Amino acid sequence: MSTDRTSRGVQSIEVGGTLLQALVNHGRALPLKDLAAAAGMSPAKAHAYLVSFARSGLVSQDGDGGPYDLGPLAVSLGLISLQRADPIRLASAALEPLAHALQATAAVAVWGQAGPTVVRVAEAPLPVFVSLRHGTVLNLAQTATGQVFAAYRSDPETTALWRAQGGTDATAWAAHLAQVRAQGHALSDAGLVPGVSALAVPVLDALGACRLVLLALAPSAQWPAAQRARVLKELQKQSAALQRQMGAGAGLGSAHELS
Repeated sequence: MSTDRTSRGVQSIEVGGTLLQALVNHGRALPLKDLAAAAGMSPAKAHAYLVSFARSGLVSQDGDGGPYDLGPLAVSLGLISLQRADPIRLASAALEPLAHALQATAAVAVWGQAGPTVVRVAEAPLPVFVSLRHGTVLNLAQTATGQVFAAYRSDPETTALWRAQGGTDATAWAAHLAQVRAQGHALSDAGLVPGVSALAVPVLDALGACRLVLLALAPSAQWPAAQRARVLKELQKQSAALQRQMGAGAGLGSAHELS
């Protein structure tokens, strides 16, 4: 079946879907009046849809006249969707367009056996660009990608790797990671190679775990403050889109937080 948005659909399903979207957006059960208002329809109209949704299991109601919440079928659909969501596949599909939008090399890194590891790369569509190899293992403290992983992975394995790579000032390191978490990104200059700057943002799953990191690389001279802010905004936009596909919210730092 075609998924083209111009294809003919069932309008009543699309209208009723706004009720389900309202429940998702609010993240809690809602009384009929509030749910109808959130979906932009009258309570009587909303009730008719909710009766059918309740029969199918898409919504449930707490007692007669109680608030409405997502039902068992909706929960099952969500769980199955999460099981099938492959973050690397999703990120890989978006990488080439991201590199063009950024006008910079874009890459995806995951946490591997040796630490942060590059698994996908899309080179910048420019005569001069930063090249990055698949399989490259990145330093934890010196690279933006490593710092993002360390900020979102507070486990003994991460600490051990940091110490093995020469980390000594645990207090300063913890304070830096707290700043990375607060702003939702990391920036490094010459962390990978001299003259190259990198920006990295996390991609979180529904449980808040960092499944992968999106990063952008460019010659430092090409990235004045205004350009870095634009690149960061694009990275965060793509991260938020991937997180929605994986069942998580957005909530990353904003571009004005660049330092």
